Amino acid sequence: MARLLACCCAAVWGAFLLYALTCATLLAFFLWPASPPPLLDEGKDVLADFFAGSCSPSVDSFADASNNPGNCEPSNFFFGLATAPAHVEDNLNDSWIDFAGGKDGHFPVRAWNNVPLPDQRLRFWTEPDIDLRLAKETGVTVFRLGIDWGRIVAAEPINGTEKTADKAVVEHYKWILQRVHDHGMQVMLTLFHHSIPKWAMSYGGWTDKRTVSYFVDFVRYAKEQFGSYVDYWITFNEPHIFVILSHCSGDWPPGKKLSTMESLICLTPFGQFGKAMDSIIRAHIISYDVLHEGDSKAFVGIAHNVGVIKPFGLLDVPVALASRWLMNFHWIDHIYGHLDFCGLNYYGQEILSVAGLILAEDEEYSEGGRGVYPDGLYELLLEFQQRYKVRRPNLRYIITENGFSDARDILRRPYLLEHLLAVHAAISQGVPIEGYLHWTVTDNWEWADGYCPKFGLVDVDRGDNLKRYPRPSYYLYKEIATTGIVTRKQREREWATLQAEINQGGMRPFCRSADQFNRMWADSLDIPVMRRIVERDWRFGKYQIHGSMTYLLRSVEVAKMLFHDAFCVLSGKFAKLNAPSQTVDEEL
Repeated sequence: MARLLACCCAAVWGAFLLYALTCATLLAFFLWPASPPPLLDEGKDVLADFFAGSCSPSVDSFADASNNPGNCEPSNFFFGLATAPAHVEDNLNDSWIDFAGGKDGHFPVRAWNNVPLPDQRLRFWTEPDIDLRLAKETGVTVFRLGIDWGRIVAAEPINGTEKTADKAVVEHYKWILQRVHDHGMQVMLTLFHHSIPKWAMSYGGWTDKRTVSYFVDFVRYAKEQFGSYVDYWITFNEPHIFVILSHCSGDWPPGKKLSTMESLICLTPFGQFGKAMDSIIRAHIISYDVLHEGDSKAFVGIAHNVGVIKPFGLLDVPVALASRWLMNFHWIDHIYGHLDFCGLNYYGQEILSVAGLILAEDEEYSEGGRGVYPDGLYELLLEFQQRYKVRRPNLRYIITENGFSDARDILRRPYLLEHLLAVHAAISQGVPIEGYLHWTVTDNWEWADGYCPKFGLVDVDRGDNLKRYPRPSYYLYKEIATTGIVTRKQREREWATLQAEINQGGMRPFCRSADQFNRMWADSLDIPVMRRIVERDWRFGKYQIHGSMTYLLRSVEVAKMLFHDAFCVLSGKFAKLNAPSQTVDEEL
């Protein structure tokens, strides 16, 4: 028996050492990115000129591409702004309204019941010109919006969408789309954006195959009714995020929590994620063909959430790599042959551990908990181009969302500039990028986070009848969208403003809850806490990646978390701890 026990211990120890060695080997992927940022000549007055043309990948450096028009072709690059029905439309009786209303005293949407006029969102349904006028005045030429499937088709379309659709709603959407054109902007129309009709939820949503045929019929009807208004079609927005939060975690409508076994298999082909994503993949492929029927000029794509997922500790490397593939490439690998453009929604990086999502003390974050990492946008653009350029040579890219929730508007301005520099650097390396859309025009309803994160270039006073107040970032984006350039003066000015705020001990709101180990769960806060602005140079090309010793030491912290969780489970006391983390200093 003793010998058997010794053999078992030796086997376990050997397996652990093999795992640790594998982690150490794979860590190189994070320590030395395959596509490090190119050199930026900071002495030039113009750091990026988007209207000068797209340059060949043979250009030696980013600086050369900005000042060497002979290597460039004429540019059709556009700037735009993006939004979605569930964020902005009033008089919308959707699943999110029901979800926000809560059940049995539990309110899963935070910062909603404690704010004025929550159900009116931004009144975009009845007063679209308010935000369309603000968008037009920035000089953008593309406006991304959506049509709500459940508003148009309020009952299960057993007899077809044509017979079930609300014709008055269709005509009203036509009027809104025409207003976009009247304001001098092209229409980028999203057909599914995180909001499934309530009748579809009743039978399982995307896990049921009938949703595929219903959606394809809806797409065909949308093409017939709205096709003459649409310049860019987006079939799905971030479906993998929608499926995980709706079908796996239960943090989005309908809010159903899975059993332990269902949760363990959810992300497998046999679980809710696999079933729903199979349906969505099939729905997109068929919809792509439908939108191209009789219209050779149709430009069809998706809006796909991407991000840089990094390990917190050494032993988290395999989890981070697997998560990165699942989030960035899983469903694109299935549909790239049915894309005219691939829209990328990029907000930043996430620090992942087997023990949870980490709020790292030395990283800067948005109010919604996304880590700031402009280099990541450049890395991902080149990674996508490398992965699909042979398989889909004519595939184009559009930044369909990029933005930063920041009520004080202190970090949003340098964030905007640095991410645009990343986009321009990718263009200079030969990535065919058509345009950039900022998220978003005005502060709006941000899913289960409610009205806490402030993404808008324009502030909204909900206590004063939704009155709008443009922020400084609004005017900065206007400078860029109208001229097409990012200047050294802009970059130095906005970074100096941020550094002055840091030197004064600047604080800003933070909307995400975290436990005593700085683990962020899906829970947001009704009232934000204040977090100190981090003193770190995260500008494009200047971000310093941690060394291997940092990852090794952090593994000890991960072990502490896992032991703590194991003790709580064994003692029957395990629960999410929603107390603010140690990096959050005081309540707003």
